[in-house]
Amino acid sequence: MELLAGRIAIITGAAGGLGRDIAVELAPRCAGLLLVDRAESGLAETAARVTGSGRPVVTHVADLTDSDAAEKVVAVAEERFGGADALVNNAGIVEYEEFLATSPALLRRLLAVDVEAVYRMTQAFVGSLRARGDGGAVVNLGTGHALSGVGGTSAYAAAKGAVHALTRALAVELAPFGIRVTTLALGTTMTDRVRNDLPAGLIERRMAQIPLGRGAEPAEAARAVAYLLDAEYATGTELVLDGGFTVFGDR
Repeated sequence: MELLAGRIAIITGAAGGLGRDIAVELAPRCAGLLLVDRAESGLAETAARVTGSGRPVVTHVADLTDSDAAEKVVAVAEERFGGADALVNNAGIVEYEEFLATSPALLRRLLAVDVEAVYRMTQAFVGSLRARGDGGAVVNLGTGHALSGVGGTSAYAAAKGAVHALTRALAVELAPFGIRVTTLALGTTMTDRVRNDLPAGLIERRMAQIPLGRGAEPAEAARAVAYLLDAEYATGTELVLDGGFTVFGDR
């Protein structure tokens, strides 16, 4: 039996995009879900998509950049489920700018959402696990930009690079307590935002840099998250799902 069968999972950034696909993938496999986002209407839509699984689903509206948001999320998990033992740190923002044009405000925003909120959410989650004496698993959403140099992405790459480093450090520190931490490093994933908001020419150029010639479907990324949550011998792992982008030398 897969490990996910008895787990309660927290998914951040669950109101849409990849977070919704992760919820759809995990709902029939977990014992229950706590869906977190600041967009209440989107959370309700995601919950409606997964209620057919027969598993309990709880939504919680939160802005994870608030200093006490993570502790409140964990408190909801403890109140409604007795605690969670799987965490998917999916919430994040993607913003690109040339290095010299990167404003202090953009850098602060990326660090606040993509690093500090992930750090605090993981800290609160692990604190709850340790208090209960339970093991668990964390999957952080990373990026190929943190693994290979791509011009015009320095602030985003730096923020996500910190998440990759956090995964490695926590994997070592938390292993004695049965807590695993992994990263899913994504390339271009064909979410609605990518399909609808990016210029067609930019998408074509990106596809030309991917050996497999296409972006990942969100459902493929969601299945990779489920695999990492279930892979009991994987910790500190960076699973790269980018169609070969990071190893393609002819760019």
